[in-house]
Amino acid sequence: MPGIAALLGGQPRPHAILVDIGPGSYTGIRIGIAAARALGLAWGIPVHGVSALALVAAQAFADDQALASILAVIDAGRGQPVGTKVARGAVVPTARVLTCLPAGEALAGAGVQLLAPEAPTRHASHPDARYAGLVVPVALGPPTALYLDD
Repeated sequence: MPGIAALLGGQPRPHAILVDIGPGSYTGIRIGIAAARALGLAWGIPVHGVSALALVAAQAFADDQALASILAVIDAGRGQPVGTKVARGAVVPTARVLTCLPAGEALAGAGVQLLAPEAPTRHASHPDARYAGLVVPVALGPPTALYLDD
């Protein structure tokens, strides 16, 4: 909570909260969702879930306006690369554990390094909340944890 207070830096309350719903750390995702829901309830504002893969894709799309799609890949913990192909302006499809990277796909995210450290990536970053505002509204969902089998 001190981090959230520092993030707001004396600014007025936000109009909505976006929270990472995964896939990712089981406990970390659940704690984040619980905190976001509590703040949403206390402040009387809506809480929306955003996929970690949507954040990775949003950064890639922001960096390259000509990019039509990206294979967003994260490290979901325990060395599991999880990813899905995301089209610009679309809802993020169901993620799956990856065992290899398809040839010819534009790649983004820290999970790429788990499969092919030498592979060229648009960025090798973890999901970054600074790009949450670039996620298309149709890609937002309820603040419930997104597991690999969902």
